[in-house]
Amino acid sequence: MGAKKKYPEPYRREDSKVYYFVYTGKDGKRHKQSTGETGKEKAREFIRSFMDKQDAKSSQLTFAEYAASYYLPETCPHFIRYRQEGKSIGLNHLRTCRSLLEKHILTDAAFSNTPVAELRRGDLLDFRSRMLKSGMGTNTVNKCVSAIKTILSEACFRDDIDSNPGAQVGNIKYEKKERGVLAPEEVGKLLAFLSVRTERLQRLAVGAEPVKPGAKTSRKAMNATLALRDEAMIAFLFCTGVRAGELRALRWSSVDLKTGRCRIIEADKGLDGLGKPKWDKTRDIFIARLALDRIQTWKDSLAGPVPGDHFIFGTPDGERIGYEGLHNVLEAIIEEAREEDVLPEDERWISCHAARHTLNTNLLAAGVAPLLVQSFLGWSSTEARILTRVQEAYTHLSLLRVDDVAKAVDQMYAPPKGATKSELA
Repeated sequence: MGAKKKYPEPYRREDSKVYYFVYTGKDGKRHKQSTGETGKEKAREFIRSFMDKQDAKSSQLTFAEYAASYYLPETCPHFIRYRQEGKSIGLNHLRTCRSLLEKHILTDAAFSNTPVAELRRGDLLDFRSRMLKSGMGTNTVNKCVSAIKTILSEACFRDDIDSNPGAQVGNIKYEKKERGVLAPEEVGKLLAFLSVRTERLQRLAVGAEPVKPGAKTSRKAMNATLALRDEAMIAFLFCTGVRAGELRALRWSSVDLKTGRCRIIEADKGLDGLGKPKWDKTRDIFIARLALDRIQTWKDSLAGPVPGDHFIFGTPDGERIGYEGLHNVLEAIIEEAREEDVLPEDERWISCHAARHTLNTNLLAAGVAPLLVQSFLGWSSTEARILTRVQEAYTHLSLLRVDDVAKAVDQMYAPPKGATKSELA
């Protein structure tokens, strides 16, 4: 037997003879309703009738009608409930799910036109099979099913449906594209190539005429300027292993170019704007000299004093670089490095996060203590939290040990011995 259905209890204000009750609507908000009754039992009868009618309306809604309010920040019941409970759902994730809902899920008439209360597990499996037969990628199909499961789970949680047909429906296994990891000598060659690339673009910029009449600078001169930023940015990415959002949010005020100390206190969270790093875990790190010198060169190239609140790896005016901007820069540089045989032509996927994987792997292989690597990279684990508590009591020891990580990076990623610039170009 199912659990006994619970109804709101009537209450009466001191200045009123009529009973009221409060219920949570399908919009996720609390509503106050008058029963119009002066007797408590009559009021209870009214409440039961009212709530049963509300549930009956819900059971008659098609999945498309029920899901219409989902994955929109203002109306999504799941999003609103999670935010009220202090749980995190990013706006980027919400937008992605809404796009999947509109493009792929609601366009499937067989599924979306079925009353939500009548959906069965088989309906979801049939939907999945149709998506696969249409040629949709396995990863996208899994994301669509996950978006549906969230809606059905929330509907069951709210007692809008008796059971959750999405329960026990798992993901289809497929071969994921693995992020590549570069060996220390490969990172060293890449960093050396970055310097050669910058010098080449600067030579091309000498004497170049502006593309448009009246323009203050030429396209080649702008490319040479951005090459300094890109060289510093990619070196910082590989030498610190910071997350892409942390890099994009890094300000000049957070870096001491004399000591190399760097405070990771913000992250770019897309539509959610700027916030604390993942797990709300701020941290201090030291920047390896290989990256620090390049950041200093980039700063020296900027006209006039640089405000502390400007973003280090942004535009020359200090505006924040976007998600695509960072990834496009890295992708273009990796492609150039492969074309010039600095890196081998292989199937490794060298993304921004791959730089993080690379540093983790190479630091551990170099014998750096795992707990120190965890603290440096800002992981959230029991061991890392224990280490952090110890370091909070011994700040000088914390900074000394993190400085050792920067020294290890400089040793690992030093340019290949004996290699000339022509060999890296």
